[in-house]
This record gives sequence, C-alpha cells and structure tokens, in this order.
Amino acid sequence: MNNTMSGRRSFLRVTMAAAGFALVAASTLAPTVAAAHNGVGSKALVGTWRVTVTTFPCANPQAKNPSFVSLLTFGNDGSLIETTSSPQFQPGQRSNGHGFWERIGPGAYRVISEAFIQFPTNPAPPPPAPTLQRGLQRVDQGIQMMSRDSFVSDASVTFFNNTAPNGAPYFTGCATASGVRFE
Repeated sequence: MNNTMSGRRSFLRVTMAAAGFALVAASTLAPTVAAAHNGVGSKALVGTWRVTVTTFPCANPQAKNPSFVSLLTFGNDGSLIETTSSPQFQPGQRSNGHGFWERIGPGAYRVISEAFIQFPTNPAPPPPAPTLQRGLQRVDQGIQMMSRDSFVSDASVTFFNNTAPNGAPYFTGCATASGVRFE
C-alpha cells in the first residue's frame, strides 16, 4: 500500500507541475494570440483582401479619380500577388503585380509591388491620367490595420519607361485605399 500511495503522490506532483507549466505557457502566449486576433500581429495581413483604391494627383488630393477594386493576397512568407480592375489600363496592358510586405510596427506594414506595362496607351487618356508607356508600375504603400479584418493605406504609384525601377520615372501619383478581408 505504501508503493501505491507513493505512486499516487508522484503522479499528483507530475500532474500539478504540468498544470502549472500549462498555466505559465498560456499566460505568456495569450497577449501574442490576442494581438494577432486584433490585427497587430506580424502575420495579420496573411490572406486575401478586397481593396477599394482611389488615386489622385499628389499635388492635388482633392482631384480624386473614380475608385476601383483590387485583390491583394499576402503570403505567410512575406510575398504578395495583386490584380486590379483599374479602368486606367486597357485589357491586357498591365500584368498582375508581385511584391513583398514587411511589418514595421504594431499593426503597420510596408508593401511594395511591381507590374509590367505591356504596351503604351493608345489613344491618350484625358488629363490628369498619364499616357502609359511600355515599362513598369511600382506601388509603395503603408498599411495600418484598423481591425483583424480591415485596413487603410496610403501609397505612391510610379511609372517607369522601361522594365527596371532604376529607369526614368515619367509619372508619379498617389492613392488611398481601404481593405477588407476576403472571406
């Protein structure tokens, strides 16, 4: 009977130690899990988002162009794939965008993407829209999470007349956007 009591005490000690460890681990991880669910964790952007974009001339933010929708898919590895419905582009004129994202603060991210402009715009659009040349579009945006399922962003959009961002930029515009998680 002594061996049975000793075995029970040992089992009780191990069980209590495991429960204590679980309690410490849960209290340590809880803020991290809560932060991720509030949209401030390092992976809060992962997934696909429906984004409403409004472009405008940087020097005149009141001269807003009609809004359009884009889809952005953020990978767990920091990758980004993007497609847009912007009426600025003729069918087949712009490739899908590819890029990366990184966390720069609580609920704050920097996102850079590039897309190829396959052929020049013909005929030229009415000002202030640029006449696009064959080359590259680069979007550099800052995203701020508003909740787990929404964000806002500000961006600069630069067009280059060749397929490298170190080429000559011929037009820079600005944009604001709001995103909602695609579910």
